Amino acid sequence: MNHPPATSSLLSHFEEWLTQQILTLSVDALSQKVLTCTACPQVLGDYIIEYQGESLRLPAGKAYAFLRYVLESAA
Repeated sequence: MNHPPATSSLLSHFEEWLTQQILTLSVDALSQKVLTCTACPQVLGDYIIEYQGESLRLPAGKAYAFLRYVLESAA
């Protein structure tokens, strides 16, 4: 699908924002013993999250949601 330049720019900014949010949540989630491979998306395309003995491989949107879920559940 070919997007107009404005849309491409918007999506690029959104992806940057999402990446930054995941990085921030990853640091916050360390207190809940959640380990997030933040370099993995550049190599594998997904984030790898270790939590309670399980290894999850999630795309960015789901990784963001999962980290939020863990942090909000702990509050």
